[in-house]
Amino acid sequence: MSKNIFEPYSTEKRLQAMKFLDKSITNGKPNYLKVAKETGITKPTLKRWWTKHQLERQKELKIRLEEAIASILERIEKLAQETNNLKELAPVVKMLSELFQQFDEENGDINAWG
Repeated sequence: MSKNIFEPYSTEKRLQAMKFLDKSITNGKPNYLKVAKETGITKPTLKRWWTKHQLERQKELKIRLEEAIASILERIEKLAQETNNLKELAPVVKMLSELFQQFDEENGDINAWG
């Protein structure tokens, strides 16, 4: 029976590689070749890890954004029930609008979230 020559990388090794990739970013892309040489991890593996890492970061951002929006909408509803003066709601609505606009500029169409 032959021994498996492909040993899985440790969590520590993966985290170290992700830090190297993050530090190597130029023009929005990591320098996979440089990090591969530094770590001994193949470029395809680094690319796969980086893609997975970016997807996880986007999921986390989406969750935080949804929580922030829910909180803002709750505040708007509470203010609407407490006051007849809609001018008091304007800053909260403006904040929500700016949040959507900023996210849209940085991450594309918010409606693409599914």
